[in-house]
Amino acid sequence: MKPIVPTENGYLADEYGKYAPDTARGTNGGPNRSFPVQVAELPAATKAWALTLLDFDAVPVAGFPWIHWLVTNIAPEQTTLPANASRDLTTQLIQGKNSLASPFVKNNDLDAAKHYIGPTPPDKTHNYQLTVYALDQLLPLTNGYWLNEFYHASAGHILAQAQIELPSRA
Repeated sequence: MKPIVPTENGYLADEYGKYAPDTARGTNGGPNRSFPVQVAELPAATKAWALTLLDFDAVPVAGFPWIHWLVTNIAPEQTTLPANASRDLTTQLIQGKNSLASPFVKNNDLDAAKHYIGPTPPDKTHNYQLTVYALDQLLPLTNGYWLNEFYHASAGHILAQAQIELPSRA
């Protein structure tokens, strides 16, 4: 199993992060157009797949790993999420909260917290961790779930997982 995403010169394509055009930014000014994700070679028994996009390089800056995007219960027949799926496919995707939902974030945007929020590394290039999970069942989660709820619900139901690092420039 392998996730495939668009890159430019080894970095996440600019249009999905800090250097996104104004048309791909939310009300909080952050990039909000999710990048396309394609998965290949899901195990035959896959009933759904999921993804997490986390920034562990944010710990020295924010004090915790920054959650950028959580999605679960994607049908195995849907092997590609198109660009902007986080906003365009809201009735087809179950999405969790990103770190904008944190009470520790100033001016947190609770609407934006329900979708993809793109990388905006403030200090240096950050390596974002995209993990894709093949699941043996749909998870009993609803929109707005927390990352720890995903981990608890998926325990014992992960058939395979694959991870890639997506650098995004400061």
